[in-house]
Amino acid sequence: MEMAVGTLDGGLICVRLQGRLDTPGAGAIDLSFTSRVVAGAHDSVVDLTGVSYIASMGLRLLLAAARGLHRKGRRLVLFGASGQVQQVLADAAIDQVIPIVATEEEALARLAA
Repeated sequence: MEMAVGTLDGGLICVRLQGRLDTPGAGAIDLSFTSRVVAGAHDSVVDLTGVSYIASMGLRLLLAAARGLHRKGRRLVLFGASGQVQQVLADAAIDQVIPIVATEEEALARLAA
């Protein structure tokens, strides 16, 4: 799992993930992801366009980040999930906790609202 972190206008954190977000993949980025997203205490978006597979540990990573941000009054939005990843997110009802949209523009608009 590869992770690139950048800052967008307004101090938003954008995390771009590439690879499989399974147990080894989530484990490889867990500390870095958490420290950049949650500790940064800024609204954040996560780009899932490069994620080919997501498993329970990946779901846990995303949920933990969303909860950590929520405690700080901040939000997390996911975008760009492929059909298979989108189906897993829907089956796990992640969209009930974390907004999931199709594009980066929609994610930014969701945070601006």
